[in-house]
Amino acid sequence: MDDANLILLALVGTVVVAPLAREYADLRQAWGLGRLAALATTLLVLPSLGIGLALSLPLAERPTLQWTAAVVVAIVVYSLAAAGVRATAERATAPELDRR
Repeated sequence: MDDANLILLALVGTVVVAPLAREYADLRQAWGLGRLAALATTLLVLPSLGIGLALSLPLAERPTLQWTAAVVVAIVVYSLAAAGVRATAERATAPELDRR
């Protein structure tokens, strides 16, 4: 693998990993999730990407459009899943009076 490909791979890795690391830290600090729960929530990005790839298969003849659609769908699915986890965590930590 030449240097240009390694640099590109490192750049893409940074663009993907940095937001996920920030999300993990946010889930731990702001939402009070434990290590395993925050990691599991962050790793929801993998099935989200799988859903995006599956839904974008009909666009296989146009790879740029296919990957764009896959990423957009993955972001939407991950956002919805993470919002569900946050809502559940919020309800679980709410005072008993607020649950009524």
